[in-house]
Amino acid sequence: MSNSTRSKTISFAVRIAGTLISTVLFIYLVSHQKWDVVFNKAAGIALWAVALSLLFYLLSFFFNTLRWCILLWAQAVKITLWQAYRLTWAGNFASNFLPSTIGGDGFRMLAVHPYTGRKTISIGSVALDRIINMASMLCLIPIPLLMFGSSLRGLLGLSLVLPPGLEKLFSKYFPKIDAAFHAWASKPAAFVYAFLAAWPSNLFPMAVTYLLARQLGIQVSFWQVMGVQTVTYFLSVLPISVNGYGLREVAYTTLYAALGASVEQASTLALVTRLLTVLATVPGALWLSSTVTTAAGLNDSPGSLRDNPDLPQP
Repeated sequence: MSNSTRSKTISFAVRIAGTLISTVLFIYLVSHQKWDVVFNKAAGIALWAVALSLLFYLLSFFFNTLRWCILLWAQAVKITLWQAYRLTWAGNFASNFLPSTIGGDGFRMLAVHPYTGRKTISIGSVALDRIINMASMLCLIPIPLLMFGSSLRGLLGLSLVLPPGLEKLFSKYFPKIDAAFHAWASKPAAFVYAFLAAWPSNLFPMAVTYLLARQLGIQVSFWQVMGVQTVTYFLSVLPISVNGYGLREVAYTTLYAALGASVEQASTLALVTRLLTVLATVPGALWLSSTVTTAAGLNDSPGSLRDNPDLPQP
């Protein structure tokens, strides 16, 4: 077995193990609770709140797409907002089955290549889009630190040490990504506009959580929701579970319970927001197959993505 194959096997095993462990922990947290209470609380959410939540998620996808398009348009990439929205939507759907939320980023790198025709723009636009989004969330880090303080690590039961193999992944791809960023060095306005677009893309999901929390009778402020959401965001981007399954639910249940919610309320909030998030991505399946077909066609052509050592291989 080659080193590359062994690394992929270990990485896959870590993700599966992380997902299973997190899921077991979540089940343990709610195993002694009254599930009829959980279902009754979920059933008590008003239909208008569900519809508004789905709308807010779609608006979040829109601003995610706009942030990405700003970077693409800065490099004269001929792609419309609707075309990019479909790729984003398909990537969000694919993230339901890929490691953490970064799996969808790899999908977008491949999907946008027919529009860019340049590997540096395909990789760089998505990587830079992710970094700008993370930068906006980093601005909110003081909120959970003030809310939970030194007990934050204890509440989550997580180590701040990077997962095995992650350091190697960064050392392998960062030089290439860093080189791609030079293409945007002469266009600082794109960074500013993309950073501004990152805020509504993150605030809309927070508004959904706040709305549903209040529907469930959880007496939290919007600032407290922002604090919890910031923590769960950075947990979800760690490639230690599939799309953060289980891990996010454990964090939601633990942190909202620490803010005064009952375990039933907190676990219901975790389950309902997860369900609505997945439902909002389902239309992306309509464009997933066509995007995969296009990428496959490129892989079979001369000078294709498959022959390109600078792109993550499928």
